[in-house]
Amino acid sequence: MKFQKIIAWLLAFILCMSLTACTNKTTTNYSQTPNSSTENISTSSNDDQSQGNQPLLYKVTDDNGNVLWLFGSIHIGREEYYPLPDYVLNAFDSADTLAVEADIVAYEKNYIQQSKDLQLFMYADGSKIYDHISEELYNDAVNVLKEYDSYLPQYNYFNASFWCSIIENVIFEELGANYDLGIDRHLINRANDKNKEIYEIESCEFQYSMLSNYSEELQIFLLEESVEMSRDLDTVESGIEMMLDLWASGNEKEFAEYLIEDTSEFSEYELALYKEYNDAMTVNRNINMTNYAETALKSGKEVFICVGSAHVIGDGAIADLMQERGYTVELIKK
Repeated sequence: MKFQKIIAWLLAFILCMSLTACTNKTTTNYSQTPNSSTENISTSSNDDQSQGNQPLLYKVTDDNGNVLWLFGSIHIGREEYYPLPDYVLNAFDSADTLAVEADIVAYEKNYIQQSKDLQLFMYADGSKIYDHISEELYNDAVNVLKEYDSYLPQYNYFNASFWCSIIENVIFEELGANYDLGIDRHLINRANDKNKEIYEIESCEFQYSMLSNYSEELQIFLLEESVEMSRDLDTVESGIEMMLDLWASGNEKEFAEYLIEDTSEFSEYELALYKEYNDAMTVNRNINMTNYAETALKSGKEVFICVGSAHVIGDGAIADLMQERGYTVELIKK
């Protein structure tokens, strides 16, 4: 794979696509999502294991003493993560509101919006995927989905971004990635249990619109990468395990370094595609999320922000940008 960190980006940047529920054998049922409420996963048998987890949490304050919390999520998880450490839960419980990229729990119940958002991935001119990609790539992509019993002829009406996301998710599911134990999902359920307000910084519609509006060149490149991922499941699995370990370790330096892509061997064409991808996926969204964080801090409300870890950690991420803007950013540890 050219974009070696694509696994990290998928787990730490973007939400697991709710629309991939349509890959289920019963494709019209979007409601088959197990409840991952606090009570279901915070069992006493996991208490000892969870005490070894030290996920990164940042406290941001301004000159007036207003407080904001920044917590990095990954969108899959392990049972041993729960209950979350006390320093995280205490901050969460003290906050007035929870802010997430998108309220995926509410979205999964909104079938009308899901159907509307799926249309973002359809070719407006009535063409089909095989009109836009090579015959070889089309056949390879179809074969991957057929291998996992996930191919449907109606997918031909959707663009390469849709195919890419479907393939990535069936691969993750094959490897046992547990979306129901994702950190953001857990905190959304906890907020609902406690009647805490939930704000959306973006929305599922925003994210799907971003994915569907990549240039055709980038969409095709990412589809090629996804097909290649399916041929090297050991690498994908090790990438998932490394991300999960890094998140739990709380090693800020190692996590930040892991998220840096080595572009030294990219061709000029690949560098252009990488820039388009990185600008859309990270740079622009980090700025928008930081603007949101700054507004939230100035509001006087105590807001707990939980977004993909790669938006929080490292150069150019929210914690770094908030510090650049003059706010005090403190890493909270056990």
